[in-house]
Amino acid sequence: MMTRISAASLAAGLLLLSGCATQQVVTKPVVVQAPPRVVVVADPQVAELLAYQNSLRLMTPSELTKAQLDVAKLDHAPHNTIRRAMLQASVRASGDLARAQALLDTVAQASSKEAQLLAPLAQVLSGQYGELQRQNDTIDKLNSQLREAQRRNDLLNEKLEGLKNIERSLSVRPGAASGGQK
Repeated sequence: MMTRISAASLAAGLLLLSGCATQQVVTKPVVVQAPPRVVVVADPQVAELLAYQNSLRLMTPSELTKAQLDVAKLDHAPHNTIRRAMLQASVRASGDLARAQALLDTVAQASSKEAQLLAPLAQVLSGQYGELQRQNDTIDKLNSQLREAQRRNDLLNEKLEGLKNIERSLSVRPGAASGGQK
């Protein structure tokens, strides 16, 4: 009897297991989207302006002064305005970054076809110059704080030296040297 029950339960278990094995697992297909293609159209004016920006970084102060004279002779076309702004930002005298941003903003807001083509470059440069101006302001603020901290440090050192001199000048009391006897 025991073998019949065991055999029956074994057969029932096998039937249950075989039922699970016949089910098919349905998988959903995974949709992979390719990133959008970025098409870069090489505009000769933009390429020339980027090369000009790169050359400005390598110029000495005297070469920058000569370049300012050369650019001043050019007309007020958008690409020349961007050149002026790049040059202003490279000189880095007081207020030059703000003037460079103002020049770039005129190009970004102009309605001519050439200005519209150069507007993205003008906007990028203006953003970079704005960030550079913020960094310069932060550096100036930190330098001012550093000078103030150094000044306070010098004053404290002078006070400390004064206290050391006072301590050295105090003579030892005769009663204090004998061990405090009355």
